[in-house]
Amino acid sequence: MQPLSREQALEVLEQAPVAHIGVISDGEPYVTPMSFVLIGDRIAFRSVPGRRMDAIRENPRVCVEVARFDPSNGEWASAIVMGRAHEIGDTPLRTEVVTRLLEKYRDAVGSPLSRGGLQALTGLTHVIVIEIEEVTGMTSGSGLGPRTRPGRL
Repeated sequence: MQPLSREQALEVLEQAPVAHIGVISDGEPYVTPMSFVLIGDRIAFRSVPGRRMDAIRENPRVCVEVARFDPSNGEWASAIVMGRAHEIGDTPLRTEVVTRLLEKYRDAVGSPLSRGGLQALTGLTHVIVIEIEEVTGMTSGSGLGPRTRPGRL
């Protein structure tokens, strides 16, 4: 495995269609997938009320992970972000987040993001921003050997 630079890890993050966010809920790790956008040194996403939102409010420290895998050659790369999450209110940033989410996922057939446009997305859910504090990344390098198989199988 080889480490990625901050810029390379952010590129992996920006290109990923889905991320996984880890929060602490009732004293235990809780991980969920999320659609997201990268805006500068922030990750932004929408969330509905529930366990994830409750956990973020209780403990805003979160971890976000993305990965890509090329099945043709076994190469992979992953990025992990540590940061603090907070909800944003009705601000220009909120509108920018929703607009960018619509742009990023506009081709997603059947996605809730593709129905109703900007207005439908602004009032029904919470918009969360994660201030990136640390970014790390790893890659398998070239080729798939015993030490670089996904999960080191």
